[in-house]
Formats: sequence, structure tokens, C-alpha cells
Amino acid sequence: PIMREYLAGSTASGLYEARLGHEHFGGETHVFSPAYREEEFEQILQFANHLVFNSPAQLRRYALRAKAAGKSVGLRINPEHSTQEGHAIYDPCALGSRLGTTLSNFDESLLPLLDGLHFHTLCEQDADALAVTLKAVEAKFADLLPKMKWVNFGGGHHVTRPGYDLATLEQCICQVQ
Repeated sequence: PIMREYLAGSTASGLYEARLGHEHFGGETHVFSPAYREEEFEQILQFANHLVFNSPAQLRRYALRAKAAGKSVGLRINPEHSTQEGHAIYDPCALGSRLGTTLSNFDESLLPLLDGLHFHTLCEQDADALAVTLKAVEAKFADLLPKMKWVNFGGGHHVTRPGYDLATLEQCICQVQ
């Protein structure tokens, strides 16, 4: 209950996390999953405010249902620029990653389905990695950004770590606005 007082919402990766966030934390519930289960999707719509899909195929499969339920819809993008070393298996920008769509797999016919774009490429990194990633996002997806209502910078930032560069984070946020 004490956390509910301070949170504007929560992020979930599936049905049970979405329900937990909706019922216990309040605010908006943002759901992203690399793969949605058809048998759970209608229930997820009950709890989610925003849904982010991992691929154009997923977006085509679920976006109209989400929109009809009044949800905001996004697509995870892959800027194809890694800021990590030594653990490619966990790197969403590693060669061959299936986390997010690359620009070459993006199709303009998806635009009417989209409210926003989401990139989640950082793993326990500082704002300098975000700044580099944001430049890669802009280089690849600059034409799409003005057409979006929102851009989600994803997770993995160590914002609460002592010494995190908040000034660079603020510059990154202002750069997109």
C-alpha cells in the first residue's frame, strides 16, 4: 500500500503481473511481452492501459482488438546498436536478436495502428548508454518519431544508483520532446 502512494503506475510482462499492477499499485499499467498468449489476451485487456508488441506480426494480430478496447498501442523497436559487451545472449541489439523490430522489418502500413514506439536496450547501464542509444534510435527511426504520441525509453537504467548521471538523462528526455 505504501508504494501505491508514490507510483504513477507499473510495467508488466504478462497477465499476472498486469493484474497485480492494476489491482495493487493503481495508475497506468504498461504491458510488454515478447509473446502474448491468445488465451490470455482478453484478460490482459482488462488490466492494461498501454500494450507494446514485439513485432509487426504481433501488432497486426492484436492491435485492432487493443484499440477497440481503448488501449494505447506501441511497437518495440530495435535500433541495432549495442551498448553492452560480454553477454550477447541477453543483448536485445545483438545480431540475430528477435527483441523488437528493426527498421528493415518496419512497414509503413503499421502506422495507423501505432500510438508509440518502445526501445528496451539497456541492462544496468548509465545515462551515457541511453544517449548513444537514443542517437541510434533517431538515426534509424527519425521519420517515425514525429508521428508518435509517445516514446518509451524502456528499462535497464540504473537511475537510483549513486552517481547516475541525471543531467544526461534530462537532456535525453528534452531531446525527444
